[in-house]
Amino acid sequence: MGEAGGAGGAAKLLHFPKTLSVGFLCLLFLPRAGAVLDIFTSSQRALAGSDVLLHCNFQIEKTSQNHEPPTVIWYFQDKEIARYDNKGLSLSPRTSFNGQAANMGDASLSLANVSISDEGIYRCHVVYGQEKKDGEVVLKVVDKRSRIAMVIALTLLLVAGLGIAAIIWKDKMKASRSMTVSEIKGPEKLLDGEETALYCTVSNCPQGDPQVTWIEERSGDQWEIPQCQNSGDPGEAEQLLGDSYLITCRKEGLQSYCSSLRFVPRVGKHRDVTLICRFVWAGKTKEKRFQCTNIYAKPAQVSVVPSLCDSEEILYSLTLRGFYPRDVSITWTCGVGDSQEKTQSREQYEENSDLTFNMCSEARIPGNQFKDPAFRLDMTWEHGSLDAPEYRAFSIQDPDYPWDPIVEPIQDTKFLHNSPTTLQCNISEYFPDALTVTWLRKGAESEELTEVPSTHPEMQSCQQEDNTYSYTAGLTISPKLRDQGAEYICRVAHPSLVKPIERNTGNINVMAQPMLLEPIEMKLVDNNRVQFSITLRSFYPQDIHINWSHGESPAQFEQQSQNKLTQQEDLTHEVTSVCTFPGENFKDVKYKVHVTWNHVTLEAPESRELWVTDFPWRPQVGEIVVPTLGKKKVALSCEISGYFPDALTVSWFRKGEGDQSDNPLPEKRYKVSDLTSARQEDGTFSSETQLTFSPDQKTDQGAEFICRVGHPSLGHLVERRIIPLVVARNSQTEEQDQNTTDPTKKKTAMEKLRDKLF
Repeated sequence: MGEAGGAGGAAKLLHFPKTLSVGFLCLLFLPRAGAVLDIFTSSQRALAGSDVLLHCNFQIEKTSQNHEPPTVIWYFQDKEIARYDNKGLSLSPRTSFNGQAANMGDASLSLANVSISDEGIYRCHVVYGQEKKDGEVVLKVVDKRSRIAMVIALTLLLVAGLGIAAIIWKDKMKASRSMTVSEIKGPEKLLDGEETALYCTVSNCPQGDPQVTWIEERSGDQWEIPQCQNSGDPGEAEQLLGDSYLITCRKEGLQSYCSSLRFVPRVGKHRDVTLICRFVWAGKTKEKRFQCTNIYAKPAQVSVVPSLCDSEEILYSLTLRGFYPRDVSITWTCGVGDSQEKTQSREQYEENSDLTFNMCSEARIPGNQFKDPAFRLDMTWEHGSLDAPEYRAFSIQDPDYPWDPIVEPIQDTKFLHNSPTTLQCNISEYFPDALTVTWLRKGAESEELTEVPSTHPEMQSCQQEDNTYSYTAGLTISPKLRDQGAEYICRVAHPSLVKPIERNTGNINVMAQPMLLEPIEMKLVDNNRVQFSITLRSFYPQDIHINWSHGESPAQFEQQSQNKLTQQEDLTHEVTSVCTFPGENFKDVKYKVHVTWNHVTLEAPESRELWVTDFPWRPQVGEIVVPTLGKKKVALSCEISGYFPDALTVSWFRKGEGDQSDNPLPEKRYKVSDLTSARQEDGTFSSETQLTFSPDQKTDQGAEFICRVGHPSLGHLVERRIIPLVVARNSQTEEQDQNTTDPTKKKTAMEKLRDKLF
C-alpha cells in the first residue's frame, strides 16, 4: 500500500467516519487526565465483500519530549497481522496501513474484501517512548440480507452525529472570538550539537487549520524557515536536522494545534538568534518569540597528557576543546587518601572559528610524590553546559600510566661448572627512580623460593635523555653440577606496578668445559712408532668428540685412536685419547699430527698441532774430544745421543788462523767417518762422529775445528768447537804430551810455548 498525506496531514489527525458511534465521539471530547499517551478505537460493521477501516487514533500529550516515530502493531485473535516501526512496514494480505498518518496520530488499519471469517476482535497496540496502550476494535460482518437492518442503524447514527456536530459548531462559534497562542516552550539550555525542539500551541481555532510560520531573526533581519515536510523516515529526519530545521504540526483536540521546530543548535549559527512562531487564522495574526541566549557547548575531546621534566617533575596538561561560553573553572588537587591539597595551575585559552573555545590547563607535580602508590592527582572542571562537575583522577598504578618499567628477559648465558657466571636483566623506561630488584632461587626438586644476596650492590640506575631511568640488574653465581635444574628469578617491584614483574632463567643446564692437561704426552713404542696421548678433564656432559689426523699441510689423513672415559667425584668426566704414528714420517719437518676436540660448551672446536720440533728427543751433542797431537794422525771425536727419529746430519768445518769464516774441510787431508746410529733402550738413537787428519805445524797451527749437528727436531744447528790448535816443532816432547794429556798442566805448557814463539 502506498503511504499518502503530507504536511497538511497535521490538520487531519483524527478521522470521523460515518459509522463512528456516538459513545466514541463523546469519549473523545472528555478532558484528559494527564497521561502521555491516549488511544481511541471504535467497533465497526461491514458488508461482506466490502472494504472497511478499523479506526485507531492516539494522542500524545504536548509535554512529551520523545520525537521518535511510534510503533503500531495490529493483532487479530492474538496473531500479528500488521506492524509499523522504525524498521519499516510489514503487512498481511488484504491489509493496508498509512505510516505517515500514523506519525500524525492515525493508526487505523484498512481491510479489503472482508468476509464472515474476518469477524472478531482486533487489537491495536501503540508504543510511544516509554508509554504503551492497547485498544480493541470489534468487527461485525453482515451479509446482504442484513443490509436493510444496517441502513437503519446507519441512519440513526447519522442523526446522532448531526446533533453532535451542531453542538460542536455552536462551541466553535463561541470560541472564534478568543484565539490564544501559548509561549514557545523549549529547554532551559540549548546544547551545541544536541537536537532540541521548540513547541508553540494555538487554541480556540474551530474553523479550518491555522497557517503556521517559523521565522529566524538575526540582527534585526528576518528569514522565513522553509516548511520541510517529514515523511516519517527517521533517516531522512536526521539528514534534515544536520543543516536545517524540521517543522511539524499536529491537531490537539478539535480547536487546538501544536507546531514544533526541531533543530540542532550551533554556537556559531544560533548565538544571538531569535526564533519566532507566527499563527495566522481567520485574518488574525499572533506570534511568540524565543531568544537563543542560553546556548552552551559542552567540552569535547577531553585529553590529559603527562610528560617528564628535567626538574624531576611530571607536567600534566588538561585540554578541553570546543566549549562555550568561555567561563570554565579548573581545580587541581593532590595528596594521599583524603588529605588532598590544591596545587597551582596555569591556563591558556584559544578561540575557534566556530566561536567556541579551547583551554589547556597545566600543573607540575614533584615526581618523588609518586613513589607512594597511594598518592593521587585529581582535576575537576565546571562549566555551564554540564549538569555536574566532571573530573579525572590519576595515580601511579593506573593502567594507562606511561612509565611502567619494561623488564627484558634475562640474557642467555652458559652455566659452567665452578665457573663464575653473571645473570643480567635490563630494566628501562620507568619513573620515578624507585626500583626494587630481588633475586630468588628455586631448587630443581623444590617449589620453595630462596632469596639470593646481591653480588652487585654498586650498580646504579641511569637517567636517560627522555628523563626516564634504566637499570641493569646483575647476579654472579658459580653453579655446580649438583645445581642442575635449579631456577633463578629476577623480581622487579616499582610503585607503578600492582604486582612485581618476574623474569626467570628456566631450569638451568650446568655444563663444564673440557680442560687440556698440558703438555700432550709423547712416547716411543715398538716398531719405531710414536704414541701421542691427550687428556681432557672436568667436562660435562660426557659426550665429546676427538679426532686425530696426520700428514703434510694441507693434505690430512684421519687416524684411529683409543679413548678411555672416566667419571670424577664432582660428576665431571675425564677422557684420555691415545693415537700412534710411524716415526719415519717425522723425518719430514712438514709432517704434522693434528688433534681436534669438540664439546657442547665450546663455541668452536679446539685443536693442537704437533711437529717433530715438539719432540722431547732432541740430539744431545757432547764436547769434541782432542787426542794427543804427537802422533802422525789424530782423530777428533764427538758423541751425539738421545735423538729421534734417526735423521741426523753432521758437518765438520775448519777456521784457520786469520780466517774470517768457517770453511769446509778438504777431503784429501781430512777424513770424516761414516755416521752410524745405534738404537738405545729408551727408543732413541745415539752415534759418534770422527774427524781424522795429520796435524801440520804450518797449516794447522792456531786452527779451530767445528762440528755442526742437524736434526728435524731442531730449529737450528748445534755446534761444538775446539780451542785453536797448538802444534809444536817436536811433537814427541814430553812437555807437549803432558800439555795434551794432562789438562791440569795445559795452561802452563801453552804459556811456555808462547814465550818461545814470541
